[in-house]
Amino acid sequence: MNKKKKIILRISLVLFGLILILLLFLPTIIKNYAIKHSKELVGRQIDIENLNYNYFTSTLEVTNFKMFESNETDHFTTFNTLIVDLEPLKLIKNKIEIEEIFLEGLMVKTVMKDSTFNFDDLIRFHSSEEDTSSDSVEEEPFKYSLSNLELKGANFYFDNQNVGRETQIEDFSFLIPYVGWDQETKSNADLKFNFKKGGYLQSSLNINPVNGEFDAAISIKNLYLNAFYEYLLEYANINSIDGQLNAKISIQGNTNEAVKSLVSGAVDINNFKMTDTNNKEFLAAKTIHSSLKEIDYFNSSYALDTLNISESYTYFKLDSISNNFYSIFKLDEPSTSDQEQNENVSISDSTATNGNAIYYAINSFSIHNGKLDYTDNLTGKPFDYHLNNIEINSEKIISDSEWIDINANMLLNNRGTLKAEIGYNPSNTLYSELDIVIENFLLSDINIYSNYYTGHDILQGDMYYYSNSKITNGDIVSENKLLIKEVTINTTDQGLYKLPLKFALFLLKDKNGDVNLDIPVRGDLNDPEVQIGKIVWNSFKNLIVKTVASPVKFLAGLVDGDPKELEGMDFKYTDTIPNENQFRKLDKLLELETKKEGLKIELVHYADRNLQKEEIALDLIGQQFNEETKKDYLKDEKDFEAYLQTKAALDSISTKEAISKLTNAINLDSLSNSYNQKLINNTQSYLKTTKASTHIEVKQSNLDDIKNTGSLSRFKMNYNLLEDSEDTISNNTDSQR
Repeated sequence: MNKKKKIILRISLVLFGLILILLLFLPTIIKNYAIKHSKELVGRQIDIENLNYNYFTSTLEVTNFKMFESNETDHFTTFNTLIVDLEPLKLIKNKIEIEEIFLEGLMVKTVMKDSTFNFDDLIRFHSSEEDTSSDSVEEEPFKYSLSNLELKGANFYFDNQNVGRETQIEDFSFLIPYVGWDQETKSNADLKFNFKKGGYLQSSLNINPVNGEFDAAISIKNLYLNAFYEYLLEYANINSIDGQLNAKISIQGNTNEAVKSLVSGAVDINNFKMTDTNNKEFLAAKTIHSSLKEIDYFNSSYALDTLNISESYTYFKLDSISNNFYSIFKLDEPSTSDQEQNENVSISDSTATNGNAIYYAINSFSIHNGKLDYTDNLTGKPFDYHLNNIEINSEKIISDSEWIDINANMLLNNRGTLKAEIGYNPSNTLYSELDIVIENFLLSDINIYSNYYTGHDILQGDMYYYSNSKITNGDIVSENKLLIKEVTINTTDQGLYKLPLKFALFLLKDKNGDVNLDIPVRGDLNDPEVQIGKIVWNSFKNLIVKTVASPVKFLAGLVDGDPKELEGMDFKYTDTIPNENQFRKLDKLLELETKKEGLKIELVHYADRNLQKEEIALDLIGQQFNEETKKDYLKDEKDFEAYLQTKAALDSISTKEAISKLTNAINLDSLSNSYNQKLINNTQSYLKTTKASTHIEVKQSNLDDIKNTGSLSRFKMNYNLLEDSEDTISNNTDSQR
């Protein structure tokens, strides 16, 4: 009996030893088998340096694991150490329980080219169809309990060969203390990884797996924006984007309806800068700070407590059909893709399905110490303008407000100042108000526009502009006051419209040399043909034209005269010397010339020569009648008619015919010229005698001038500037018509 027991004991010891040996070498056997048959098991070749299992603690340890790419040379994923602490006895109770999963030194490299990834073959391998039985019985699901899930020092690489960019996430770590199937409290998952250039992303997630409620906190420190440069190229034509993003974000929601999650927190961007394809900086800011009150994407609600931009810079370039921002962000490129159109329809439909209009709110908005460089080439010459010290602020920019007010002030080209108050109804911009005050604006800054449109160079001058504009249901009522001081301009031959701007400003100047203008603007924005720019330009242009068309309206007040007195003087055809009333008018002109230094005055004589010759002939025969009969031919008409018939030796002849016959031998043309020249000489003589330094000219009109037709003997007064002639305006009823 003892012998049998010894045999059994020996056999048991041998079997136990064999089992121990088997258990001792089993991890190595499993490792070698897994490596040899890895393509059949996982779809790729793998390699494992060590695989150990502690049977007493049920702890599995794998070191130096490698999975190769399909070329069996490059590494797809590797890790240094994997430790799994199991509780295998829990499987008896249909429960998976793991005390610890620790993974250190994980590396995963993902490559994308076109629409394929370097792991597509693995997806196909693991998604192959498996035989399933139609009579399968629904099994009770496993319960699980996972503790101490830790990833340490992981590195992820994403090589997007479509954009030629590899994105790296280095030193990625997280720790999840506990996740359970039936737990009553939220699980906590913390993770953190560092960025290549410094900084990190850190998050904390608390989730209740029973009802799906979760809250998350995300912190981002010094995320460099240039890492996203290649991805932006699809949407923007840029050379670079720079800046550092810092954020603290809170998210609350439910995993069952994640799209309804609410986001709050703060976002800061420092040293932001973007350059265009010419490496020109076009958008930048020292700091951008936004405090997110609540972002509710599902309900299209975006509420911010603050949005503050400090030391911003904007470069805006305008051309005839577009601008640099439209070009950079591809907004002027027509979209013909059916897919894009369908996506747009889908987005529109989904918005309509939600039935939620976009709601936005910014409780405090400000731009501090901003700069803007503006340029255009609309006139064929580059126009550059600089705005700085830009300050813009507003309280309560809310989409459903009845009214929003925005205040702004800035420095214009380092000299002038602009202050503006803008108010509008966000739901209907056809109701708005705008108050603008511009002071110390240097007019020569806009010389390019003045030359191109009006044909004048602005040499110097300051402008002060005050405007109050109201738009009510699209109707514009704008009152504009313009004060121009010490303006000096020079006339060119290039103006698109060649407005008589120089003469108009000369007329409008008061005794101090200032120009005060009231320019009312009216229009209806409901009319698609109406454009505000055209309304303002036409109002200004009409003011200039009307001013020059009726200069006496502005000149008469200087001499306390009637404007009609400064338009012209009428004479009889036979007058050669002005009368007392006409001398008084000439005195007014001399006074006006003195008070309006630089004013050029011309008296141009007009007369219908045919009517004048008839009048001269009548006067000659009339004087002969007076001498012979001692009667006045103007009063004794019947005796004069009888006299003419007798002298003409004809009966039944008209007075006109009789006079013509009696004066046939007289050179009436010569007499007409003589009368007119004497009137001109006597008038000029009076002016020179009264004021020797006068520049007033008295001259004869061109005989072919149509204004002579039907005209009395008349001086028509023209006004201009002494050094210019192209702005000459004839002040008479014909020119005014």
